[in-house]
Amino acid sequence: MTNNLKFLAPLFIFIAVLLLNANVYAQDPNFSQFYNQPVQNNPAFAGLNNGLRFSALYRNLWARIPGKFNTFACAMDVEALNYGGGLGLLASSDVEGEGMLTTKSIGGQYAYRFVYKDYLVQAGFQTSVYTQRLDYSQLIFTDQLDPRYGLVHPQSSGAVPLPANSKTFIDFTSGFVVRKNIHPKNNHRRNLATINLGYAAHHITRPDQSLLNLDARLPIKHSFQFNAVIPVNTANDAKNPGLIIPAALLEFQNEFREFVVGLNCMKAPLFGGVFYRSRIFRGLPNTADIDAVTANIGLEVPFNKNTIMRICYSYDVTVNNLRGFSPGTHEIGVLLWFKEIYKHKNRNSKKAMPCYGF
Repeated sequence: MTNNLKFLAPLFIFIAVLLLNANVYAQDPNFSQFYNQPVQNNPAFAGLNNGLRFSALYRNLWARIPGKFNTFACAMDVEALNYGGGLGLLASSDVEGEGMLTTKSIGGQYAYRFVYKDYLVQAGFQTSVYTQRLDYSQLIFTDQLDPRYGLVHPQSSGAVPLPANSKTFIDFTSGFVVRKNIHPKNNHRRNLATINLGYAAHHITRPDQSLLNLDARLPIKHSFQFNAVIPVNTANDAKNPGLIIPAALLEFQNEFREFVVGLNCMKAPLFGGVFYRSRIFRGLPNTADIDAVTANIGLEVPFNKNTIMRICYSYDVTVNNLRGFSPGTHEIGVLLWFKEIYKHKNRNSKKAMPCYGF
């Protein structure tokens, strides 16, 4: 037990600094496989790709540390050109500290599309309902502890219950994305690359999430997204070309900064990639950038020419001085994509834009 306490002591100190520093706010949970569920970062991605997509992500943060840091998110988005653009539905659950604090959310998205030549612009809006719950039975107070024997009293003698054990609030997000197809000058039908650039503002009304009847408003999160799909070897295999998929994510939320950049390569049915992440907690004493390298590998299974399932596993490895206290993180992603759900005569072709998808 002593060795475990020595191992966990720096982590406890770091978390205590986070909780006690009045200028620090909670950071939204993020996924390493952000490219497999882009609607989590920007509602304007809802229905950007043709057809109907179901996706699910599960993240097990710091698996070897006692305590649960698990996040699950699922989403559905569909191209709905007859309604202007795209529709989306997403839900998430975040569990911290062996279930001590849980956060659940469900939200709906709508995106409106504009198309001009080789440019596509979608503006999206999202409304979500969040519920946070704190389990008092798992809280431990100082009068329950003995300096030598640890936890000796099952209940606190003087603890005052918190005003509420749960909090529900409504949250709003808005954003836009610009898509550009690149063609050779002499062949407009040939697509050399598809590029997406997006921006979203989360928590734009700054909802109050305090369980103590204090003013603890979520800071606005600014999120910038980039990804591209570049086909290669199209001359030899036009139906199943190789794909190079660079991607990047830059986010700002109060004192938190995160930058992720990397590359996936795909030759169906296999794909894989490597990403680098830098997280900065500005304003905290004696903390450095938390850097990690993520490697992923996946399999794409076609059920028919219009339906595919994609399964991806990724592992985060901390590469800075905190690697001894923050063991690796596992993440699993599943995507089910129905590429054609409309009969062509029922599809608003004026807003359609063919391109490679991932």
